[in-house]
Amino acid sequence: MIARLVALPGIGPWSAEIYAMFSLGRADVFAPGDLALQEAARLLFDLPGRPSAGELRSLAAAWSPWRAVAARALWAYYRMARHREGIR
Repeated sequence: MIARLVALPGIGPWSAEIYAMFSLGRADVFAPGDLALQEAARLLFDLPGRPSAGELRSLAAAWSPWRAVAARALWAYYRMARHREGIR
């Protein structure tokens, strides 16, 4: 399904994955190219640097079939961590 969306002009992997998560309600989709997800993973897992999309995709494989749920939890964690750090 992601491949079919990416085949459309102007739709990239991030857009297709976000669309599948939010508009189609797919539970096992993850957007590893999302910078907030990468930063949340860095903070949560105390990584030395922000993981690449490939590294985050590998990490998220363990969360299947609930990767979209994990993404929402990471976004919530990022929002709280960012607020705690005083970044706006």
